[in-house]
Amino acid sequence: METSLDVVILASGEEGEFVSQRPKVLHEILGLPLLEYVLRAASELFPTRLILAVGRETPEIHSFLTRSDFEVLIIGAEGEAHGFGPIEGAVAAPRFLVLPGHLPLLSSEALKRLLWEHIAQKALLSFLTFYPEDPGSYLSVVRDESGIPKAIVTEGSGGGAQEAAAAVLCLDNVPEVWEALKRLPTECTPGALIAELVSALHPRVHAVPWPEPEELLTVHTRRDLARAGELLRERTIRRLQETGVTVVDPHTAYVGPDASVGLDTVLHPGVHLYGKTEIGEGCEIGPQAYLVDSVVERGARIWFSVLEGAWVGEGARIGPYAHLRPGARIGARARIGNFVEVKNAQIGEDVRAGHLAYIGDAEVGPEANIGAGAITCNYDGVRKHRTVIGKRAFIGSNTALVAPVTIGEGAVVGAGSVITEDVPPHSLALGRARQVVKPEWARRKKEGEG
Repeated sequence: METSLDVVILASGEEGEFVSQRPKVLHEILGLPLLEYVLRAASELFPTRLILAVGRETPEIHSFLTRSDFEVLIIGAEGEAHGFGPIEGAVAAPRFLVLPGHLPLLSSEALKRLLWEHIAQKALLSFLTFYPEDPGSYLSVVRDESGIPKAIVTEGSGGGAQEAAAAVLCLDNVPEVWEALKRLPTECTPGALIAELVSALHPRVHAVPWPEPEELLTVHTRRDLARAGELLRERTIRRLQETGVTVVDPHTAYVGPDASVGLDTVLHPGVHLYGKTEIGEGCEIGPQAYLVDSVVERGARIWFSVLEGAWVGEGARIGPYAHLRPGARIGARARIGNFVEVKNAQIGEDVRAGHLAYIGDAEVGPEANIGAGAITCNYDGVRKHRTVIGKRAFIGSNTALVAPVTIGEGAVVGAGSVITEDVPPHSLALGRARQVVKPEWARRKKEGEG
């Protein structure tokens, strides 16, 4: 069976109903735009071409596609809701799918079923159907005496299960299909699109019932967006639980589709795992932890903290209220504590930075201690500079290390110092003003004022 196809994704129209200045398809669920979910489902059918139909091209759409892994042809047609005139020249495969760009729960399995049945039935048009709980709020399918769909109506039957139509279509790339598409009015909604095509192409029309109606939830409003997010989140949490992850409160755990979590890890309330975050086995994440594109190795603990593009070694402890920014690499068993920020820095094994420190553009050797209030002064207003702290070095509280600077192995920097020159290994460095004490000064000043 020859199954090659193109995919057309409709990303225009209906923005007013959603109430947004941004394209609706770029609004996110669990860290990914709606359009990303549709592209992923479609790509699993290995289409020869992905075509994005937009009413007007926007910088936001181009920016998203530049960052994505998909090669997509954008077709814009100002004033045409779906721009099928320009699309005709772009479709080259024997058939093509037409999908709304705001259908984030749609699975590739549903699309494969649609494609296979479309080919087997030799139809010009095939579309997915489902049985909703409230038939009156959907487009209803009317079949002829032979069971072939002949019309799509907006009214439910008023009783019993009513078959509803989803705007998920498979069409043959033939002249009669394009003639029907070109007759569609401008600003045609997906519902009107399928209704017109069923009427025009009958009887070579086939309906494919799909048993998972939730997958066909279309995001029309912000309320729909929240509902789709809830369903996607529940799906992900269920998968994690089935693979040995404890989710203490499923209602407050948010895990993106690309995140992975290892066996016997515990996700506490308020956890957010987005992007390509990877959590190892036996970790504790949360309460209140926000991780994006970060890796956490086996047995580590992250709580009340934010990680962005960070790597945390085995058995490390992060938080509460730590911030690991891109390029932070925390060694095994290290401790990054209260209100410590790490950026583009490699922290060695068993390092202690317990509280109130900034470590940026630095390399910290194993077993070093970073005191409270210590900072690496990495930016001179023009360029970033690097700080190197040797193995078992001790950096006293409220110390400023002015980069570029190196603190040798085993060296000690006294509290309150400003260090501007390299410190040799096993040395003591002091860079502060000498303390001066004037006896009775305060008493005399008070008496003089009297």
